[in-house]
Amino acid sequence: MAEHERPKGVLRVGDRVRFEDRVHTVVGLSGTTVRLIDEHNTASMVMFAHLMASDGFELLDSTATTPGLPPFGLLDTVPEVALRKARFFEKHLIEVETGLPPEAPKGAVPRPEYDPQWRTVSERLTAKAAELTASGTAVTERTLFRLRSKWRDEGL
Repeated sequence: MAEHERPKGVLRVGDRVRFEDRVHTVVGLSGTTVRLIDEHNTASMVMFAHLMASDGFELLDSTATTPGLPPFGLLDTVPEVALRKARFFEKHLIEVETGLPPEAPKGAVPRPEYDPQWRTVSERLTAKAAELTASGTAVTERTLFRLRSKWRDEGL
């Protein structure tokens, strides 16, 4: 199935969508909230269900390489400790992948060590492993590489 033929219920960071008669880019996904930036650089947050149900919603194109929103309800069966750990690493993997953490404010720019324009994925993973280890979560670049690969293939 081609990217543009994805089921209507799948969105990824990097997708361009039409919503409320404007073109937006999906810049963040958190729970059931989608963070959008329109062509005028105006940020907005919208509930996933509202976005999908809105008149005129359309997935225009996708250059996204990140996983989409998880199937809702599936994560309800995961133990809370494991879910917290997965969400902790997902936040960091999003920063490695896109340059910005999912909670970055409007107009934020990537920290130099995570800027995809200037750093390779390997360099960004090395920087993230060093950052997490220094902050008390010992993790290797290899572990982050493995987690990133699974996250990209399967999502959270």
